[in-house]
Amino acid sequence: MDLSVTVPMGARNVTFRNPIMTAAGTFGNIIEYMDVIDITQLGAVVANSFLPWQGEPNRCRRFAHTEHGYLSAFGINNMTLDRFIAEILPHLPAEEVPIFVDIKAPTRAQLVQMIRACVASGRIAGVEVNGNFPYAGRDEPSYWDNPANNEDMFRALSAAADGKVVLWSKAATSAKMVIEDFVSASERGGADGTVLFNAIPGARIDIHRRAFVCGSTGFGGYSGSGVKPFALWRCVQAAQVATRPVIGAGGIVTAEDVVEYIMAGAHLVQIGAASMSRPDYFPRLIDDLRELLERLGIASLDEIRGCARVETAPV
Repeated sequence: MDLSVTVPMGARNVTFRNPIMTAAGTFGNIIEYMDVIDITQLGAVVANSFLPWQGEPNRCRRFAHTEHGYLSAFGINNMTLDRFIAEILPHLPAEEVPIFVDIKAPTRAQLVQMIRACVASGRIAGVEVNGNFPYAGRDEPSYWDNPANNEDMFRALSAAADGKVVLWSKAATSAKMVIEDFVSASERGGADGTVLFNAIPGARIDIHRRAFVCGSTGFGGYSGSGVKPFALWRCVQAAQVATRPVIGAGGIVTAEDVVEYIMAGAHLVQIGAASMSRPDYFPRLIDDLRELLERLGIASLDEIRGCARVETAPV
């Protein structure tokens, strides 16, 4: 049973042990999990999001359960990328599992500087540029909402990556963004692929306290199994126009969910909310995926990638 996935990066290819990745914002700085699971079993691991400056978590309620998932409003809660590279990265098994980072910044120049730092580290395999920043309500321009600006930005970021790290765009959840336009513009600019989903805005109210349960503004980012139908549709739309790998995300819980995304056209998948259900979630999922593929008579993921068809009505 071959679970490996090979994706292009510029003029060369990168091979992942399997299609399972963690999602940014749900796996800490990676090092926290090394005593819990063998992270080298995963296809790749993604650290928490990084900004050019160090933040402090929101002091309000930052995390809450809701229907079929979670609301989170952690705020700018992580260390800087430079500190991660200096203090954490040397302790991670980068030779055995690809280490990815998620970055976001208000300006292109800051993003370029962060990518150059990743290249200089020599131990970061890939970078995903998070389109979910600047957040709504800020004065900075939303560079991902405009295909021309997005293409131009990724041209600069691709030059900074210089083929030495995998460069992915990560789609925002902006209602203004057409996913096909985002994918095509990022690719024209030089992105090696696109992560297709992020947390979506959500809220919940405690009717007894007459108060919102999460976030200083009353809402946070919603992630969980409830978003899967929409996220899977987004994967289908993106895969139809993409010429480079798409990375499915959104509502994945079971091995069956993973196979659906592969059949929709994804090369890899990222999983966040479900991984917080139990500490051994990822090893069990990989075992389940292997068993499911054997049961379905599938020898490799290449056999089923993008195979889903529309069934016509009987004559």
